[in-house]
Amino acid sequence: MTAPARRVRETLVPLDPCAHTDTVWQLARDRDLAALGRAETTRAWIAGRLTAPGLDARSEGRLLPGPDGSPVGAVWVSSTSGVSGWTAELVLGPDASVDDGALLLDFAERRCAALLAGDEGELSCFVSEGEKAARDALRARGFGSPHPYHRMAVTLDGGLPPVPRVPGTAVRPLAGEQDLRTFHEVKNRAFAAEEAGKSEDGFDTWLEWWRTDPGVDPAQCALLEADGRAVGFANITDRMAQSRQAAYVRQIGVVPQARQRGLGSLLLLSVMHASMSRGRTAMVLTVDADNAPALALYRRLGWQVEARFDDFRRTVTR
Repeated sequence: MTAPARRVRETLVPLDPCAHTDTVWQLARDRDLAALGRAETTRAWIAGRLTAPGLDARSEGRLLPGPDGSPVGAVWVSSTSGVSGWTAELVLGPDASVDDGALLLDFAERRCAALLAGDEGELSCFVSEGEKAARDALRARGFGSPHPYHRMAVTLDGGLPPVPRVPGTAVRPLAGEQDLRTFHEVKNRAFAAEEAGKSEDGFDTWLEWWRTDPGVDPAQCALLEADGRAVGFANITDRMAQSRQAAYVRQIGVVPQARQRGLGSLLLLSVMHASMSRGRTAMVLTVDADNAPALALYRRLGWQVEARFDDFRRTVTR
């Protein structure tokens, strides 16, 4: 594929967070409206992603102008604490073609190859079911075996079930560095070798990412304790507060040893009621479509699937 590579060098523009944040945000909003029927992505989210720890967007990102000079898409390659491999964050506007997506992905693959510490690594790209050009471009570039995820939402109103009473338990906000360390440790235990693409991470690396995650709100994060020990956690963010007046569940989980005791319902309902008390009218999350226990819990508490996303992957070699 020498021709696409030549066109990349000739047409792609280095992605400058200072100059291009609004441009990428508008592309993402237009994409959301076309693919999902609603705008979800906020400017704060794009600004945060383009300035994430360890990312040099000018080197690892590109903007693609269309024939008339107006931007039609963007991509940047990043790695995230707690997630194995590399991610190509692809944003195609509704006027972008499959070839446009392929050009951007070609750049992402070459940058990923240059960043690899070993001989090969995994590059993934997360797209919704409505992003047809992006999905076709991913397949054309050899990304395969898409793993499905569900975007789910629930309305927060007076009809919420009450928080169940479980003797010896408490759900409380974080307070101080020791709670942050406990939060991180419980997160690793709850997700260990369970969720696709997840891996354990060190506290210092995780803390840098957590503090700079777009929409992070420590006041909304919670620990679940049972008999004096932390066994669950909830990372609730403001990622969709501006776009949907919704609280977003970034991560939530209970350690394996404490499951099957109703603690998942206790934790989830606790943060749902807390979000409603803060004026949120909805709550949103993304869940692995193969996680049957989680899906059953969410549906039982009134959550409904509103969209499907897929995580496309391919192996990149030096």
